[in-house]
Amino acid sequence: MAAIVENVMGWRPGGVNTVASAASLSPAVDYDGEDRISALPDDLLRSIVSRLPVKDAARTASLASRWRHLWRSTPLSLNDADLPRSVVARALADHPGPFRAIHITRCRFASHEREIAEWPRLFAANGIQHLVLVNDANLARFPPTPLPADILRCASLQRLFLGFFTFPDTAGLSRRADVLPRLQELSMFTTSISDEDLDYMLACSPVLEKLAFVLSYTPDFIHLRSRSLRCVLLWIFMADEVAVVDAPLLERLFLLEAPRGGHAESTMMIKIAHAPNLQVLGFLEPGFHRLQIGDNVIEPGTKRSPSTVLPSIKILAFKVNFGVIEHVKMLVAYLRCFPNIETLHIEFQSLTEPTGRNHAKFWHELSTIECIKSHVKKMVIHEYRGNKVELEFLKFISTSAQELQALYVLLNRESLTSVAKADKMTSKLVALSGVPWSCDCKMMVLGPKFQNDWSIQKASDLTVDDPFHW
Repeated sequence: MAAIVENVMGWRPGGVNTVASAASLSPAVDYDGEDRISALPDDLLRSIVSRLPVKDAARTASLASRWRHLWRSTPLSLNDADLPRSVVARALADHPGPFRAIHITRCRFASHEREIAEWPRLFAANGIQHLVLVNDANLARFPPTPLPADILRCASLQRLFLGFFTFPDTAGLSRRADVLPRLQELSMFTTSISDEDLDYMLACSPVLEKLAFVLSYTPDFIHLRSRSLRCVLLWIFMADEVAVVDAPLLERLFLLEAPRGGHAESTMMIKIAHAPNLQVLGFLEPGFHRLQIGDNVIEPGTKRSPSTVLPSIKILAFKVNFGVIEHVKMLVAYLRCFPNIETLHIEFQSLTEPTGRNHAKFWHELSTIECIKSHVKKMVIHEYRGNKVELEFLKFISTSAQELQALYVLLNRESLTSVAKADKMTSKLVALSGVPWSCDCKMMVLGPKFQNDWSIQKASDLTVDDPFHW
């Protein structure tokens, strides 16, 4: 369980960075012993203790009398992977705080209701900043555990990650906009939440920048109204509708890994109403996502107008089954909505349905796609299998993209069943160099090891220029 969470989150609670003043770095005045480490000032020793696993930090009290008070006066960063389960509750109860980071992923919350009922009070009283709670339960036998509502009264919270819970009913809670005044990141992993409770969290978190849902089928409707949100990530997520109603600072909207299996006929509507700063969007799947810009639902044949385009988008990503002509037509319709794309990612999905349409003729007869012709400078092709329909698309790009500077083709692992097949795939791609490119473009063919290793932290790192391609 902990490994899953760390892969999704991409972080473990580390030590607290303590910055000591110049005056505090002078040695303890009355210390006469030969233990030079113990002679260091308290601020520096606390900084050392804070970087240790909690069980080792607690043991420092036995080193010397000089150390006895340090662990209890050092801000607590606790990860239950470092402790026996029986010790977690005692460590929380015994430490006077403050709590900087608490990371609990090995506790079956339904089996410890009495002692866990005290934890939210401890968290709130001790200034918890980073909190990870994952209910280690057998979901095949037990439903998700209700999350104690008192967690939402931890006004000091900055980052909150929840796994395998049912979100509390917020109907009776205060609707003030400063209930969670410091919350910057909220992530939910297989945690059910209602539309109304999500609205509450957005309304009561005035500095919330990052929101993530992973492996979730609730809420049914996400309506993003936030003056602070900058990044929203939906990973293996199913809803009827995701609407960016009013999010003036939103920069990135990630739609990663649409659910598969029992939802073959399902679609998810993506509505963009007011997001003037939105720069990164994807992966859009023409077979699963429906796109609405303002009041206009985008369909093949939708006429381009100022009300059907999103000029702020610079980086766009798609997943497309090129064997289904309807999906290809929808891809073209969507591309016309983004006139200023500079980086385009296309992931080829496996051909689940053959098409009778001649793709070479389709792309040859296609009229200009403005973003491909005049703006795209970098293109990345993911999961290339060497199919004819994929190659025809690349030929279209080679003759249309006048500003393209770099084309990366990442080969699909399962398609490389032999050296001969790999050579055949790459030789066809190399042959594209004989096509008269519209510009001086560099093409690179890369193996599967260059595919992305996703995590919430990587995807939402706003310092990464292209979050789809590391």
